[in-house]
Amino acid sequence: MPCSESFLVDVTQEQEKVLAVIYNETPMYFGNKPVDPVMVRMVAGLALVVFFFLVVILIQPSAVTLPLSHRFQAVSNIEAHSAEDLLRQLKANNLWEVQAFAEIPAVLVGRFPGDLPTLDDVTQKKAFLHVLLPAAMIALSEVEAERAAFEKILVKFAKPPRRLDFGLEAQDYAQFGGLTQNEIYFLRNLCRKYRANEIADLRRRINQVPMSLIMAQGALESAWGGSRFSLKRNNLFGVLIWDKTGLVSDGQEDGKAYSGVAYASLLDSVRAYILMINRAPAYRGLRDIREETMDSLVLANGLRSYSIRGNEYVADLAQIIRSNDLQIYDQCILVSNGGLRGRVRLASLKDFR
Repeated sequence: MPCSESFLVDVTQEQEKVLAVIYNETPMYFGNKPVDPVMVRMVAGLALVVFFFLVVILIQPSAVTLPLSHRFQAVSNIEAHSAEDLLRQLKANNLWEVQAFAEIPAVLVGRFPGDLPTLDDVTQKKAFLHVLLPAAMIALSEVEAERAAFEKILVKFAKPPRRLDFGLEAQDYAQFGGLTQNEIYFLRNLCRKYRANEIADLRRRINQVPMSLIMAQGALESAWGGSRFSLKRNNLFGVLIWDKTGLVSDGQEDGKAYSGVAYASLLDSVRAYILMINRAPAYRGLRDIREETMDSLVLANGLRSYSIRGNEYVADLAQIIRSNDLQIYDQCILVSNGGLRGRVRLASLKDFR
């Protein structure tokens, strides 16, 4: 008489039980199939180890982000496959007709299309400005959030320090009593990012750059978005690396080889530019002027070192600001549906050279 499938399973289980008794083991099954108890224990142990490490990682204080509660919530990312596609998307996202005090949606264009220079001059300029506008406003909002978080932490000190020291000695950290570990990490990374430890110097560095000045320099350095660096590397501000081994040289100046920096996005290019203005020794003069005024026409005088052309370069920036009425963009407001809840990235230190 042939055996049924269920009968065979029952016999197998009974045999396993007998063997388990002989070897003093408790039988284990996955469904109706017996499994090796040793293997089950190994898998369970490995799972616990992985779970432990995940918990440790998740509870570590974040060193590269900070909570934000500003004016916008979601950022829309769009890719333009051609110049005509770019114009269509700018118009569809209310980024074509922009007036003073306009509310600007948080819409990011990843890169300029390769045929941008085929547009007529007026259209290309307008497209360039209105792609750069929300990207620069988002980058500036990150600086604003950094400064707000910095000032909020400073008020926790019983006696405001003159400088922040992060040495290896225990006494170096005594001044941070009352701060959370995350706040200490934040301050330490801020000092590294802006290359400053003096409180007064940090306040000078963690600050805004007028939109009109960002636009003027971007336009001048990238030929209104049509330069090779802009189209191929998202490099809007002519930022160069000098004498870097292993890089293909883009040219030479004063006998030194240079290459244009490549950025992952237009937003990253703006972030790097703002940080360079805020921390590089060459632009200390601009930061000093900024203590007195945020007028981009005046601040442009602090950019003589940006180009070997010196005063002529400054005059060109002023001309671009005036002739294109760029200061109307200084009054725009970044918004989107809903209030901003989320986290703004504190760009990692390796992103900035």
